[in-house]
Parts: sequence; C-alpha cells; structure tokens
Amino acid sequence: MEISVGIQAISVIIETAVIILAIRIAALGRKAYGWLIALTFTLYVVFDLFRLSVIPIPEPIGSGLFLIASLSALLAVSLILREVTGATIRVIDREWL
Repeated sequence: MEISVGIQAISVIIETAVIILAIRIAALGRKAYGWLIALTFTLYVVFDLFRLSVIPIPEPIGSGLFLIASLSALLAVSLILREVTGATIRVIDREWL
C-alpha cells in the first residue's frame, strides 16, 4: 500500500468521525450548521472514496460534489459566525477590507 493511500484512508476515518459529531451537534443542539458540516464531510468522504477508486464517479460529478461541499462549509461557518458575533460575512468583509 502506498503511503498516500494509507493517509487518505486515515483521512476518511477522521472525516467519518466529524460527520458523527456534526450530526450530534445538529440533533442535540438543534444547530443547522451541524447538518451543513455533516453534509460537507459526507461529500468529502464520497470524494475521497472516488479518488481511491472505491466509488466510480465521473470526474465532472466528483468536482461538482467538491464544490457543493465547499459551499456547504462556507454556509456553516457563516452561521457559526452569526451565532458567535451576531455579524455576517458581509459586515466582516467591510471591516477587514
């Protein structure tokens, strides 16, 4: 087994743990961002399994899944930001730019 395959397999295990914890956040804490984080990491697992040739997915679909995962993560982080600070990404962009 190549070292990169081993590392990617470990990554899938870690991503699966994140999915489980995110679902707990969503279910127990009633936080929408928990579901978004779970979606993000579920798509990351699918993408990793595609890269490991475990799941045959056409390249454009794999890229689309990765894009959806990134958008889901962005939305989750913006919800966390709003909960913690009351600010939105737009407000922070104005302050930081």
